Amino acid sequence: MALLQSGATAVTLLISTVIAMRTTILFLAAAASAFCQAGQIQQPKGTLQTPGGIQKPSGPWLKQGPIQVPKGIQAIRAQDSPCEHRLIVGADALFEFNKATLTEDARETLDALGSMVQKAGKNPIMIEGYTDSIGTEPYNQDLSERRAKMVRTWLIDQHYLDPAFARIWGYGKTRPAAPNTNPDGSDNPAGRQKNRRVEVVIDTCCQGGCSGCR
Repeated sequence: MALLQSGATAVTLLISTVIAMRTTILFLAAAASAFCQAGQIQQPKGTLQTPGGIQKPSGPWLKQGPIQVPKGIQAIRAQDSPCEHRLIVGADALFEFNKATLTEDARETLDALGSMVQKAGKNPIMIEGYTDSIGTEPYNQDLSERRAKMVRTWLIDQHYLDPAFARIWGYGKTRPAAPNTNPDGSDNPAGRQKNRRVEVVIDTCCQGGCSGCR
């Protein structure tokens, strides 16, 4: 009887051990599965976006605007040398490109110029015309003369200038004040603008048409 009880106890202990081991194995298996799932990299869902090209800015600020044209007294530059007081006026403030007729805005600049010319009194005055390099030499020569004549006529009509003391001269494109082209041979609009000009040259060394005056 004691032997039977001892055997039953052993069997019970064995069964308990097996059950405990099975429980431990199941627990370890579940933990390992959870660990593997946690370590997996999640793949994004949906359509992947592809990077686009670098966008280039666009808009009117990329376009080179027209060269600014000063008006009035700002369009006039004075230059002095022995026996000369030279008033240099950008032609773009007076004329349309390639023309010798005054623009509607020219009066503001010519009024400022006329006030300066009046101070010359009876000093001889030469009004000179200059052009840029576009066009033939004969054409630019004629254009420079017509522009100088137009300025002289306007100053006389507005009583800024005595016709007895004023003459005109055209130089065409022969005396540029700035390069018409860049060093690489390309066009130089800013330089050509400086070359399109009218210069009023006041002889400060003689008055009243004295001999030897221009």
